[in-house]
Amino acid sequence: MKPRSPGICALVLLAAPGLLHAVDASPQTTTLAPVMVHASDTHVTETPAVSVRIDRVQLDRQNITTSADALRFAPNLQVRERYIGDPNAIISGRNAGTLQSARSLVYADGLLLSNLMTNGWDGAPRWGMVAPGEIGAVDVLYGPYSALYPGNSIGTTVLIHTRLPRQLTASASVQFMSQDFRDAYGASGHYDGRHAAASLGNRQGRWSWLLSLDRLDNHGQPMQYATAKPGGDPAAAVAVGGATLDRNPNGSPRLVYGANSIEHTVQSQAKLKLGVELTDRVAALFTLGWWHNHAEDRTRTFLRDADGQAVTAATISAYGGTWTLPPSGLAPTANEDTHLLYGAEFNGHWSNDWRWTAVASHYDFARALAHSAALPQQTGPGTVADNAGSGWDTLDLRSSGPLGDTHMLYAGLHGDRYVLDSRVHAADNWRGTADGPLTGAFAGRTQTRAAYLQDVWSFAPAWALTLGSRWEQWRAYGGRRSDAAGNVRYADRRRSDLSPKAALEWDFAPAWQLRLAWGKAVRYPTVAELFQGAISANAIVGNDPNLKPERDNSVDLTLKQLLARGHWRVSLFQDRIADALYTQTDITVIPIVTNVQNIDLTRIRGIEGELALTDVWTSGLDLTASLAINDAKTLRDRRYPLAEGKWFPRIPRLRASLFADYRFADGWDASLGVRRSGRQYGSLDNSDFVDTYGAVSAFTVADAKLRWQFAPRWTASLGVDNLTNARYWVYHPYAGRTWVGSVRWDL
Repeated sequence: MKPRSPGICALVLLAAPGLLHAVDASPQTTTLAPVMVHASDTHVTETPAVSVRIDRVQLDRQNITTSADALRFAPNLQVRERYIGDPNAIISGRNAGTLQSARSLVYADGLLLSNLMTNGWDGAPRWGMVAPGEIGAVDVLYGPYSALYPGNSIGTTVLIHTRLPRQLTASASVQFMSQDFRDAYGASGHYDGRHAAASLGNRQGRWSWLLSLDRLDNHGQPMQYATAKPGGDPAAAVAVGGATLDRNPNGSPRLVYGANSIEHTVQSQAKLKLGVELTDRVAALFTLGWWHNHAEDRTRTFLRDADGQAVTAATISAYGGTWTLPPSGLAPTANEDTHLLYGAEFNGHWSNDWRWTAVASHYDFARALAHSAALPQQTGPGTVADNAGSGWDTLDLRSSGPLGDTHMLYAGLHGDRYVLDSRVHAADNWRGTADGPLTGAFAGRTQTRAAYLQDVWSFAPAWALTLGSRWEQWRAYGGRRSDAAGNVRYADRRRSDLSPKAALEWDFAPAWQLRLAWGKAVRYPTVAELFQGAISANAIVGNDPNLKPERDNSVDLTLKQLLARGHWRVSLFQDRIADALYTQTDITVIPIVTNVQNIDLTRIRGIEGELALTDVWTSGLDLTASLAINDAKTLRDRRYPLAEGKWFPRIPRLRASLFADYRFADGWDASLGVRRSGRQYGSLDNSDFVDTYGAVSAFTVADAKLRWQFAPRWTASLGVDNLTNARYWVYHPYAGRTWVGSVRWDL
C-alpha cells in the first residue's frame, strides 16, 4: 500500500485561522444535553498534563461497538482493534507502539482495567468490562506529568467515567454488523455479527443503582495466514492449486496456502453498580462486573489436489517449486474466559474544603483456558493452557485540598499486586480437559507500594507552579518455571525509585495559556517479561529475570487558546527512555538469544496539534481535527547495534484525524471521520519494506454515520467503518468495510 497524504485533515489545520475567525464572529453558544457521569476522580481536570475529554454527545456521533472505539479520534492515539470484539486492542500513543501495552493505563471509575501482568500483544486493557452504553465521558491524559499516577503513565492514561441514574432509567439497543473483507490470498467474503445491550437503573433516596447487560456475537476476518518456505522432497510432492506466491515484509519468498484465526467470538457482560450517600459528606460506590468470552478460531486451506480434495499438511508442488507445509500450520484453537471485577469506592469531604477518596479493586481471571490442536483437525491431540487464578489487586488512598489561598495540595498512597499463573498440559482431545502431563508452566508476582505528594502553587495572578514527586517500591517474587522434566525458581528482587514532576503555567492573555511540564517515570517489568521462558539443562532461557525498569524523562511545551465555541492546542514533546523493554535478538553472544531485553536509549519527539470547534460557519456543524508528527529513534542498543539510528517500531511518523458532524435537520445528524497513520516499521532494524501480511502499514481510513431520532425515545443509525474498503496491516489484517446498523430506545 502506497503512503497517502493526510489530505483533508491537514487542510483543515492549515485553514485554522479562518475557521477561528468564523467561530469568533458570532458569540452564540450551543447548549448540549446534560450527561450524568460518575466522576469522583476529579483530579483529572487539575493535573499538569495535556488532556482531551470525549463526552457522551461525541460518542453518540461515532460508530461505537466496543468501549475501545471511544478513543478512535483522540489526537496522536491509536487502538489496535483488528476486528469488532478484539480482546487484544492495545493503545498506541506518543511514545508507545502497538506491542507496548504496559505503557498505558485505563481506569473505569477509578478501577484499573489495564492488564499489567504482561507487555505485548496479549496485554490489552479489559475493554469488555465496560459496555459502550455505560460510558458518560472519557478523559485522556498524555505523558507522565502527574504524581497521582504510576510509572505506566509513561504513555497514555485513560479515565472512563460511567453514568449513574438520577431517576428511573432504562435503555435497550441492538446492532447488526456486516464486514466486506477482501484479500489477495483467498479468504475474501462477508463476516457478520450482532450486538445487544440493555440497562435498568434508578435513584431512590440515598441509593442509586444500575444494572447493565451486554452481548456481542461477531465473526472476524482471518487474523493470520498459513505460509510455507521452499524445500522438501520433490519425489513426494503433491501437485496442488490455490496457493499464492508471496513475499514476507523482508522480501523473502513464501507461499500462502491457508487462513487461520478466523475468530467467532461470543462475549457476554453483566455489571451491577450500587451507589449510596452514607452521610451528607460521605458516599460509596460498589461495582460487580462479570465478563465471559467463548471464541472459536477456525482455519481454512486454499489448497486442492488434482481430485479437488483439500490439502492441509504435506510436501507440495506449486509455482514450479517444492514447498513443505508445517503440520500445525492450520491447527485450530479455542478460548474460554470468565473474568470478575470487584470494586469499592468511598469518597467524601471535610468542612475545610478538603476531599478524600479510597478505592479498592480486584480483577480475577476466574476461568482462562486456551485450547490448541496439534494438527489441522477438529478433534485429536493438542494442549490446554490454563491461566485461572491470575489477576490483580489495587488500593488507592488520596486526599486533596487548599493550603491557604495560593496552594492546592494532593497526597496519596497506592498499592498493587499482580499474579500470573500459567500451566500448559497435553490433552488427548484438544477441545476437552487437560488430561495429559504438564508440558510447561510459569508463575510469578509483582508488587508496588507508592506514596506521592503534589502541590499547585498559584504564586501570581497569571502563574501556577506544580511540583510533585512519587516514591515507589517495587518487588518481584515467587517466580518459577516448570516443564515435564523439572522446576526452577527465580530469586526475589526489590528496588525503590523516586519520580519527580514539575510544571509551570502562564495565562499570559485572556483565554491563552502556555505550559511547560517535565516528569520522570519508572515503568517496572511485568511478571511475563521477567518469568515467562523455558528450561534447558536445568537452566532458565528465553527470558531475563534481571531486567531493568524503563526510565523516562519527558518534557512537554503546550500553547492553548480557548475560543467562544472551541479551542486549539499545539504541543511540543520529547521522551528519552533508558532501558526500554522490547523483544529483540542479542547478536553479541553465540548462540544468539531472542527475548525481552533492555534497549539502552530511545528518543521520541514530536509536534502535536488539536482543533475543536462547534457551529462552524453554520449552526449545527461541529469539527475536530488533529495532526501529529513523530520522530521515534533508537539511539543506543549494544545488544542489537543494527537498530541504532533506526525508526522505533510501530510509532508512525504522522498521525492525523478529522471528524465532522452536521445536524442538518430536526432529529437528524450525519458524521464523517478520516484517520491517517503514516509510514512505520515493524522491526527494530527497519528491514521490513514490503506492505504485506506481517507488515505494519501506513493507512487512510474513512468512517461515516447517519443518525435519526425518528420518535420520542427512539434512535436509529446506519454507519460504515473503512468506507473505501482499504486493505492495511498491523502484522494481522485490519477489518474491511464494515456496515453497522442500530436501533436504540431510552426511557
